[in-house]
Parts: sequence; structure tokens; C-alpha cells
Amino acid sequence: MMKKILIICFGMVLLHSCQDLDLEPESVFSDGQLWQQEVDYERAVNLLYPSLGVHGFRDNDSDLAAGADNNAISNGSRTAPPTSNFFNDSYNSIRDANFVIDRAIANGFEDSRFVAEAKWFRALYYFRLIYVYGDVPFFTTVLDPGSEDLFAAKTSRETIVNFLLEDLRAIAPVLPLQSEIADAELGRISRGAADALRARIALFEGTWVKYHGTPGNTEALLGEAVEASQEVISSGEYELYVHAPDPDISYQAFYSEFGNDSKQQIVARRYDAQNTHFFSNGAVDGPGSPTRKLADMFLCTDGLPIDQSPLFQGRDLMADEFIDRDRRMTMNIVPPGFPSINRFDQEGVLEDFPTPASSRTYYRNYKFVSLIYSTATGDLQTFYYHLLHYPEILLTNAEALYELNGSITDNQLNSTINLLRARGGVAPLTNGLVSANGLDMLEEIRRERSIELIHEGFRRGDLRRWRTAEVQMPQALKGVQFVGTEFETAMLPEGGLRYPALPPFIDDATGDVIVEPESQRSFNPNRDYLDPFPTEEIIINPNLEQNPGW
Repeated sequence: MMKKILIICFGMVLLHSCQDLDLEPESVFSDGQLWQQEVDYERAVNLLYPSLGVHGFRDNDSDLAAGADNNAISNGSRTAPPTSNFFNDSYNSIRDANFVIDRAIANGFEDSRFVAEAKWFRALYYFRLIYVYGDVPFFTTVLDPGSEDLFAAKTSRETIVNFLLEDLRAIAPVLPLQSEIADAELGRISRGAADALRARIALFEGTWVKYHGTPGNTEALLGEAVEASQEVISSGEYELYVHAPDPDISYQAFYSEFGNDSKQQIVARRYDAQNTHFFSNGAVDGPGSPTRKLADMFLCTDGLPIDQSPLFQGRDLMADEFIDRDRRMTMNIVPPGFPSINRFDQEGVLEDFPTPASSRTYYRNYKFVSLIYSTATGDLQTFYYHLLHYPEILLTNAEALYELNGSITDNQLNSTINLLRARGGVAPLTNGLVSANGLDMLEEIRRERSIELIHEGFRRGDLRRWRTAEVQMPQALKGVQFVGTEFETAMLPEGGLRYPALPPFIDDATGDVIVEPESQRSFNPNRDYLDPFPTEEIIINPNLEQNPGW
């Protein structure tokens, strides 16, 4: 039987919808018939793989991207929801993972590779909950429907994180190296996946404790982030993807079909030709419009910010600001007139400039747009959703080293961040460059993380753990400089408007497009660093205390 972990209905004794994540193995498997051989655990844990996630623009709730409409999380206008699919699905998946683990303990299969996979998924689900809510109810075994423990109070994030890190350390030796996974089993959780998830959790919690002062050992957590990320690096199992036909577009090509199962990939939700998706077709139009703040983050090729580099060409012409910049800029934002195609279902080029319908900021997204020709229905779009990949590990290692020691050596930079900068055609980050130009090393490390991982759901979480959200999030969401540039002359040619709709607002002082003014954005530091629990959960469980301010 083929055992590739693809987004398909797995070849099991079960008949489940591929989209149904409310899985209850206990109602399908009979303890009298199953759990007596390892294949039973393999089949059960297969049901957890669809919960890895799907493609999406995950930074619209931040300051670096704007969706088709204003985002209530981004602008601070949301209220506590009555229910939450995220909350419910997370605990349903935790129960499924616990069920597998419980059966393994009862039947002597604790050391199974597939039980290790179940523990990896349980760690992923709990970290997602902590990431959003902080302290949460914590269960490591399946509870009976009538158990009083179902109405337990929250467990501290410190306790849960320590448990997750210990679990991930323990399961790593049980899991195979990526190179040891047979082709028929590609997609299964590897030892590198355990270390990569451990590094992600340790960095997040280490910096959270450092900047928020919550209980925990900052030094131990950051040290673990260094150690876990170094395990991944030193394993030799992973490397940055290089696109052989054109290495200069390697960053973008990884997110296309070319990156599938490359050595940059650590954990991905996999697709095949029979189970395609349509994400790329609309990725260029509107769902994740880059903001001016993101555009300005990309360095010039000399390694300097645009306000310090003599290479920056200004913005008089639409294409000027893309000249002599980090290659990742033109692989995240479509340069005006660039020979690209919206749906990749017809020959042609984009118009000379974005239209109001294609981007609220007038910066048009290019990340996640497939590089392979597809039909209008997208039936050849099979690129994977990458949950964990190697650049995050390099960035985690560099950031954790600096946060732990207050410094980072040039050699450490060369083995981490400068690999990413070299791929972008940018001069290396060195202590000398920082010192000579009055830069801040920590801010430069954070810059690299923000641009490398844009749209992958890290930005808001990063601002929260760094405790800078209260400064960054209330700022206006800006687009291109409109007044006095080619945008203005193109949009307002002699004889009237070229398009019926102009940008929503033009700042009189700067001439910039304003998607959402500062007056309509807020961030309450006494409330917004944690999300609200669904109000119905508070009613169901009176011991579940709502987060502060909600």
C-alpha cells in the first residue's frame, strides 16, 4: 500500500471526508480488534496529517499585509467570539492524538515511531493554543465525557511548554532522519521535524518570558532554541533550495511545485495531481497586498536600508524602488510591467501598474504564485503548504544566539542569516557593517525574519513576543507613494480617470496611499497580547477564566 502522506483520503479501513477534521478514532476502531500491531498506530496517526494546515495569507492580521477588507484583529476592533473553530478543532485533534498515545501505553507500543508522531502532533496543537491564548486547559490523556477534569482551570503556559519540550526531546531519537524515510513514506514526521518544532516553541516562549516577564527560565529556553536549531543545521539533512535553471529565483521557486520534497522542506502538507488546489490563481490579486512598511524593509544590495543607501533610486517611476534591492523584494512584490501572468492560464504580461481591484496598497503580491503553467481551474497546482522549512531554522538560530548572549559573531551570521542574504543578492550582515552605519544588530536580525517568512503567519506573533505590537500595530497601513509619482500621472491622465476608483485615502502631507489610517487602528497592551477565549467556552466551563481585558 502506498503510504505517502498526501492530501488524499488515506488508504485505511475508514471512510472519512478529506475535509472532516472532527475525527473520533475511538468510535471507529474497536479495541478488541485493533491496537495489537504497529500498523494500527500508523493508520490512526495518518488521520492527524490533514491538520497540518492549508495554503493562506496569514499576515493580514499584522502591519505588513492588507487583505481585501480591514482586519478586525489587525486594527484592534474585534470582540470576544461566541465560538471558535480553531479552539474546538485544536482540542478535538489533541483528543485524537491522546487516544493513540493512550492505546499505545495500554498495549506496550510506547516506543513506536508512529506513537512518536502522535506526540509530535500533540505538541503542535498545544503550541498553537499557547501561541494564541497563553495559559490553556491541559490534558494528556483521553477523558470520559462525564469527567470533572473536563472542566479544569487553565494550566500555566510554563508548565505546558516544559512538557512539550521534554516530549519533543524524547521522541527525536525514535523518529527517522529525513534521509532514512523511504520514497513511499515521504511526508511523515522526521527527527528534524521534532527538533524544528522544539526550536520554534523554545524561541517563542524564551522571548515571551524575556519581554513579558511571565514565569519561566529565559536563558534555558533560548539555550534550547539554539541547541534544537543547531541539531537541525548540523544534521546535514536540510539546505536552502537552489533552482537549477535560475538560482536567482530560488526563493520564489521553493513555494512553487519546484520546492516540493526539496531539502529545504522539513514538514509540509503534500498534494498530488489528483488533489490540487486553486490558491495560486488568486494569489496575485488582493488577498495579501504588501504594505509600504514591508516594501521599505527590503535592503539595497549593499546591505543598507533605503534611508541610508546611495543605491536607492526613489519612487518617481513605479519601477524605481525595485532597482538594486534584495531579490526577495521582486519575488514578494510584482514589479510594475513584470512579465508575469495572473492566473497562468493565458499568455501575456501584467499591466504597467496595479489596479485598485488588484491591490488596495498598489503593491501586488507575488509569493505563492505558481511558476508552472496551469489551466483556468488550477488542476496542475500541486505545490505544498510548508509548515516548517529550513530558513526558519537559520533565523531561529541567529535570533536565539543574539537574545541569549547579547551578541553574535560574524561566523555565526555567515552560517545562518547570510545564507539567506546571499540568495537575495544582498551584502552580508556583519558586526562591522552594523557598527559603521549605526544599525542595530537585533533589528537587522528581526528584519531578515520578517521579509523571509512574510505571509506565513509569523509577523503578528513576532510583534507580540517581542512586545513591540503596541508600537507597530496602531500605525497606519500605507501603500505606494501616489502624489508626485508615475502612479498619479498614470491614474489621472489628461481626459479623466483611467479607473473609476482611486485609492481609499491619500495622505495630504506625504502623498501616500492610506489603506487604513492610524485613527482607525489601535492596540490595547493590557488586552491584545492574548486572544479572547470563546464566550460559550467560558459558560460551559466556569473554571475557564477569560483572558485579561476581554
